[in-house]
Amino acid sequence: MPTALMIIPPIADEGLLKIIVNHAERNLAKAGFNNVVFCGPLRGIYGFGSAALTVYIDQWYSSSRGILTRCGETYLTPPIMLIRGTQPYLSPGTYVKLLWALRSFNRPIVVPARGGKGLSTPILMANAKLFRRLIKLNRRFKLASAMVRFLIENRRDVLMVEVNDECLGVRVTPSACLGVIK
Repeated sequence: MPTALMIIPPIADEGLLKIIVNHAERNLAKAGFNNVVFCGPLRGIYGFGSAALTVYIDQWYSSSRGILTRCGETYLTPPIMLIRGTQPYLSPGTYVKLLWALRSFNRPIVVPARGGKGLSTPILMANAKLFRRLIKLNRRFKLASAMVRFLIENRRDVLMVEVNDECLGVRVTPSACLGVIK
């Protein structure tokens, strides 16, 4: 049962936060992630309950350094997809393609790519040992930096998968990719 962990950034607009959580949960469930964990300042916002098991960890943070220690050590069974909630608009097809690549090729880390360039989110990891390495890096660095360092340190194990998702890399803004969501 693959697990998805989405780290939600502090978002002031509660309406946008609800849209993001509902959209991400629905798309992850459609892609086959039965276990979805949302962690961040959720302020009591919950999704539709699309996944078989959805866990909401309401965790305020001012710096993302160490956030994986507070959010990522429970409810996770490999393979584990780590998604930075600053880029939450991916389609179910993108998640399915990444899962397929992990299961089909002999690489323990899979990341999406656009134009041959790998992106640092999401990262799909085959086992908990890799995830623990990322947690260790996140104790020293903010999440985005820890994810990039993790990919650099493990570059021989990384498979980049070209995906055609118009929202790949699109950051959270009130207007970004909302046409895709609605």
